[in-house]
Amino acid sequence: WGYDSDNGPDQWHKNYPFAKGRHQSPIEINNKDVHYDSSLLPWFASYDPGSAKTILNDGKTCRVVFDDSFDRS
Repeated sequence: WGYDSDNGPDQWHKNYPFAKGRHQSPIEINNKDVHYDSSLLPWFASYDPGSAKTILNDGKTCRVVFDDSFDRS
């Protein structure tokens, strides 16, 4: 899968049937079904906006291409 016209969101269901209809993202997470796991470490995401080379909004998703030569993003 990917985000190009030949393998983008409109094509995902061909190889992944669950990616069609109500099974697409965003995924609903029901708080009552979530269980805390104390063995998991905190997770965070960060990026250096200066490494963003291309930003594309195609109306379905936002894609950012980074030059991450320095492992900052």
